[in-house]
Amino acid sequence: MSQNYRGWPHLMCSGFDCDKKALMSFDVVYSFLKTLPDKIGMHRMGLPIVYKVRPEDHPDIGITGTTIIATSHISIHTFPKGQKDGKPKPRGIQRRIFHPFFTFDCYSCKDFDPDLVYNELKKAFKPKTIETALVYRLREDEELIEVEDY
Repeated sequence: MSQNYRGWPHLMCSGFDCDKKALMSFDVVYSFLKTLPDKIGMHRMGLPIVYKVRPEDHPDIGITGTTIIATSHISIHTFPKGQKDGKPKPRGIQRRIFHPFFTFDCYSCKDFDPDLVYNELKKAFKPKTIETALVYRLREDEELIEVEDY
């Protein structure tokens, strides 16, 4: 492997205080998932799969979608209403209160520039802040674990 090999990037983002209309727009989410792969040098295997989530299925989620790329996937879930109840979760942990937000993943076994992804997220959904985590999977310095078949 090359000296620059870092592993396979898995970018996870949460964008807060977003444009509520964009988070509720099927067209915005669909267009974002359709155009992002080309912008970051990935090959889209087909059209995005996008759904408006019914309130009876999940009261907080607006739209959920994914695009399969040749090297893995890109997905987003929007929460146009935020989470406003602040109710305790299991184990007594207080739930954070969010304004309109999204959660996003981009995983690929081909490297990509996270800054390009941030810029596209900002253009499409206009978050005031984005929290991110970038993890490299299957790094050369990782020990492989034996997994038993069940």
